[in-house]
Amino acid sequence: MNAIKMVLFDLDDTLLHFDDYWEVSVKDAFRNHFYTRDLDADELFEAFHHAEQSLVKKLDSQQITFDEYRTQRFLVAMDQMGQPTDIETAIDFEMFYQSLSKKHMKPNLMINQMIKDLLNQYQVGILTNGTRGWQTAKLEAMGLDRIIPESNVFISEVIGHEKPSPEIYHYVLRTTSLQPEQVLVVGDSWTNDVAAPIRAGMKAIWLNKKNVQVPQAPRPLAVIAEIEELRAILMSETLLQHREP
Repeated sequence: MNAIKMVLFDLDDTLLHFDDYWEVSVKDAFRNHFYTRDLDADELFEAFHHAEQSLVKKLDSQQITFDEYRTQRFLVAMDQMGQPTDIETAIDFEMFYQSLSKKHMKPNLMINQMIKDLLNQYQVGILTNGTRGWQTAKLEAMGLDRIIPESNVFISEVIGHEKPSPEIYHYVLRTTSLQPEQVLVVGDSWTNDVAAPIRAGMKAIWLNKKNVQVPQAPRPLAVIAEIEELRAILMSETLLQHREP
């Protein structure tokens, strides 16, 4: 078995947790955006959150794209509030929200140090869905742009395919000239970060923060509840060379 040479981290809700910035950022945007500033931010957030939860299922099953997901949650929320609007306003709100969010994102010193340590043994990268500008802004806010080489940051908008499409994993392999079994994906989405990479021949570790039941197949290298658990697993080269996925 080939030893793992690259560790690819998912970004959203793996290295950067939505709970750390999302609600405060969305409410900040509601209170200041021209279309929503006169509405109750707390009530509007509840409608927005409800819309987001229903749309994320369509996103995970690839019925809608990330861009559609981000605009539709605003349009649905506005309909529920009796303030219907158009796609241009939804896009404007999303851009406004993103511009405010960066100030609410903070570096996680533990994660940053762990990645620095991993770089002593592995190539480390990011594999994320999203737009180039938005995902890059997150990496900058977290200080990861100064740690992870830009050549190892793989963003769906740039590649032209979103996880879990097989093409995005194949693109990584072509770009890095690595064999599938030499790449380990770490992330919170069973579909995007475990099942699909394993089908592409890669290894995977599932960040199961919500402690949901682990599917019987495929089998990840490990299942963890906290990102901190990775250090003991990933810093053991012998373990990674001999454990079966």
